[in-house]
Amino acid sequence: MGQLFDPKFGAVVGIGPFYVANLDTALTNSDLTIGQSGMTLSPGMPSAGTIVGLSVNTSAAPSAGTAIFSVHSAGTEIANGPTATIDSVTNTLESSGLAASAHKHEFVKGARLGISATTTTTLAATTVDYNATIWVRFNPDGLAGA
Repeated sequence: MGQLFDPKFGAVVGIGPFYVANLDTALTNSDLTIGQSGMTLSPGMPSAGTIVGLSVNTSAAPSAGTAIFSVHSAGTEIANGPTATIDSVTNTLESSGLAASAHKHEFVKGARLGISATTTTTLAATTVDYNATIWVRFNPDGLAGA
């Protein structure tokens, strides 16, 4: 990840993977689980930082419909945050989204982040598994020894 390291702001770090199998139709902000624990929120962040983006991949493209993935903090969607879209029109197997600008979506030390999915009523992907990662950059001023 050396290409993602910024000498002033530090490295971009992946949080996840978040996971969901067999997404249903007509979901609104349905939370993905993280790891094998069944939890929907990450452990508390060790430092304040910013959300850089998210990425999602699937085991197969949906045969119909769309799933849109968003980042949330403690269950509340990040307003105008980065999103990733998987859809049948473009036969998408992976998607990623970046924040509109650096430091736009900040979080505090201890924040618990997650990813949620919103699906269309036409989604036909009951056998598709989804994995997602949140990409963050920690504030180096808040890290011990930084």
